[in-house]
Amino acid sequence: MLNASKRLLLLLVLVLPLALAAPAVAADSGKTLRYAAGSFGEESMDPTRTSISASLGLVGPLWDWLTEVDAGGKLTPGLALSWKPGADGKSWTFKLRPGVKFHDGSEMTAEDAQFTLMEGFRRPKAKSSRVRQFRKGIEEVQVIDRHTVKIVTARPWPTFPYDMSNQPGIEGIVLPKAYIEKVGWDGFAQKPVGTGAWKFVKHEVGNFVEFEAVKDHWRMSPRFDRLRAVLVPEASTRVAMLKTGQVDVARISLDEVQDVSKAGFKIAEDPQPTSVRIHLYATYYDKAGPVKDVRVRQALNLAIDKVEIVQTLLHGKGKPAAVFPISPISIGYPADLKPYPHDPAKARKLLAEAGYPNGFSIKLFALPTAGFTQYRQLAEIVAGYWEVIGVKTSIVPTDIGAFRPLYIANPQSPKIVGQAGTFATTGRLNGADDLRIWWSASGRIIKMADNVDDLARKAAGEATIDGIAAQVTKAYEVLHRDYRGVPIADVKGILWAYGNGVTGIRLRPHRGYIEPSLVTATPAK
Repeated sequence: MLNASKRLLLLLVLVLPLALAAPAVAADSGKTLRYAAGSFGEESMDPTRTSISASLGLVGPLWDWLTEVDAGGKLTPGLALSWKPGADGKSWTFKLRPGVKFHDGSEMTAEDAQFTLMEGFRRPKAKSSRVRQFRKGIEEVQVIDRHTVKIVTARPWPTFPYDMSNQPGIEGIVLPKAYIEKVGWDGFAQKPVGTGAWKFVKHEVGNFVEFEAVKDHWRMSPRFDRLRAVLVPEASTRVAMLKTGQVDVARISLDEVQDVSKAGFKIAEDPQPTSVRIHLYATYYDKAGPVKDVRVRQALNLAIDKVEIVQTLLHGKGKPAAVFPISPISIGYPADLKPYPHDPAKARKLLAEAGYPNGFSIKLFALPTAGFTQYRQLAEIVAGYWEVIGVKTSIVPTDIGAFRPLYIANPQSPKIVGQAGTFATTGRLNGADDLRIWWSASGRIIKMADNVDDLARKAAGEATIDGIAAQVTKAYEVLHRDYRGVPIADVKGILWAYGNGVTGIRLRPHRGYIEPSLVTATPAK
């Protein structure tokens, strides 16, 4: 038996580290919605100068978008009531919603939209995720009247209304021209003003950012008076804060789903799944080794029981994938393609036919991407399946910073040619973008195939959404037939838990960020 003093000492040892690790949270929660975030990115409040993580995760509550994409991928009005292409396909005319107010009380107009597209996201210091695309793609923005703006593009841009939506990033917001001209960009970064349902109150770097509800917002006013987003990098600390009532909503991983569900918390899921897969690098290079043979690539796929992975490692939060990284809400998603079956006997036969009756050796790089925390467990499971068919797999833990230069090199680094790696991302809204980035041999990043370049170019040059979708679908049919990679699952891997004090959270697809959707949270009665 422990005496009283020893029990007190043990209690301090167990509890004190948690108390020290947990950031300060407002004691009077009252009608403050308290959210434990895993990351704030670069912690700049200027959305034109940040990555997507900072622009959506840190300042997302401040903004509305010109258009909106719902959980099913449907495009709907936002700050823009309507949009119409020009006869030559090289312009778009947007009718803006009248009466929308910035947080300083001024009305949003066409001049603000012109300023945003021509100066905000095109100025030399801008570095948001799609700045290069906007600098090259937009030639002129004309103010037609107070609430009508015409965007002239360098070439036909059929997906432009989609690119102005909440899903691709931050560039579809409208910045306050007069306010920025008055306070300057640095002043704007210190005290940002937007059109969203929350207005800025305070930002303490490395700790929290706080917002106040806009009571007469044009679309939906928050049910909470304030929103306080607290930076809590450690997952275990976020869960502990949720259980002890220090926060109302917390970002969690798949590993914590069972624990928080048993504790009675509700789970909110990102409506757009994360694509989890194994890359096979440079399969078309002469020195790619065994994976250059389609029979080997087929064997590596047939060896894996994806249903079992979904049910065990992923706790049923997803489904086996047929292709990657395209999302079910993306333009051109090939819904008719089926996941490869689990057939280790056929896999061994294929290896023998390819000249590898005793298998071969391969490296499997395990690296964290897109917030997917189970990459090491996934690598171990896949290695186990491959070992069954004779493929000797060496797992190489690494990080994205060290690994990225290897796959963006042209030609790709011999350290990864013919090897494999875990990967996870959210698919882009325009399936042609994923083709160009991941699969095209002429693409700037992964270059995992060389036989869909023509289809990728056709998709990029199509003048209609239907035309783009047709070319994208054809390309994925080729990739699926050739077993170019190892799709694992489309996973509901970006999750949040919330307690009994909150109800009604409805998420929109924001590339894995809940912050812009927290306006829907309602205090439970």
